Amino acid sequence: MPNQSRPSLSTISLLLALVLLVAGLAVPAGADPHDDDGNPCTDDVDTASVHSVEVEGVPATGVVAFPDTDPSALVVFAHGYGHTSASWVDHARRTADQLGAAAVAMDYRGTEDVDGTVRGWWVAEGAADLIAAARDLEARCGGFDTIVLFGVSMGGNASGLAVAAQPTRNDGSTPLFDWWFNLEGATNVIETYQGARVLAPANTFAANARADIEAEMGGTFEEVPEVYAEHAVVNRVDDIAASGVKGVYMAHAAEDGLVPINQSIELDALLTEAGVPSILDVFTTRDGGEGGTTLSGYSGQDVSPLAGHATETSTTHVVMRAGLDRLAELLEEDAPLCQGRRLHAGPVTARLGC
Repeated sequence: MPNQSRPSLSTISLLLALVLLVAGLAVPAGADPHDDDGNPCTDDVDTASVHSVEVEGVPATGVVAFPDTDPSALVVFAHGYGHTSASWVDHARRTADQLGAAAVAMDYRGTEDVDGTVRGWWVAEGAADLIAAARDLEARCGGFDTIVLFGVSMGGNASGLAVAAQPTRNDGSTPLFDWWFNLEGATNVIETYQGARVLAPANTFAANARADIEAEMGGTFEEVPEVYAEHAVVNRVDDIAASGVKGVYMAHAAEDGLVPINQSIELDALLTEAGVPSILDVFTTRDGGEGGTTLSGYSGQDVSPLAGHATETSTTHVVMRAGLDRLAELLEEDAPLCQGRRLHAGPVTARLGC
């Protein structure tokens, strides 16, 4: 990939520290959140703290939360476009408190705030940051029985590349990530870029996405098609299969207006062909939750019965609920991962396993 200019330290990390302090989530000055047993990965005050790890000689930052007992599992959250790890503070805290797992979410190096808008499609950098954070916490916490990588939207691009990199645990004996969750994932960045380019003249969000994708790739698709191809997760399925990941869980709304559902359908078919256990849950209606961005656009979302693209801070949107429920099943019950594609036209069943 062409060399890109990066800020030495993202302004997002500084803003995040302030947000955590104001919200009362960070550790008070002079306080020690860790249990008296000396385990650095336990926390008895229900906090989310700033987490930092060095990646390629540059600090990468995010947030981490620990349970009050020794965690046997780690969940690594990958944020979407227009978001940072700040969007995952509450999810991380709930994961630690309710599931007893350590949870970390990273900002992708290069992400910055531009006039109040979070900018950057730094998915290759994000993949490296996610891997580094997981390895760092594995070393600090004395290992985990299970490590889950959980990406949403653009986070599907970053997390998919992280799995495709075929990372291993620190001792090199087993795959780093046991399971990959890909919710409404942008796993075909070529298609996402072309769509943004069409909408860019009339849509600021699309124009920003086009510019940010071009910045990550080092040019337009016509100038560096091979770089776009390398960053498209659907082109990396053989690498994902070779990673040793046990399975992939996907959820997507049929009326998603930001990341078309065909991207998950395409990836599901390719994973199945490659022998990677995968399941795709497709949702049509809101089922009492948030609507999200639908194919028909922003107007009428509040009254539309259809589910669209979820915001990753949500706990009520059917796609986010499905992913979080499936994560709970996996960590609490070791529920098996089914193979196949399921359409949900009504309420989401309480159990999403086999």
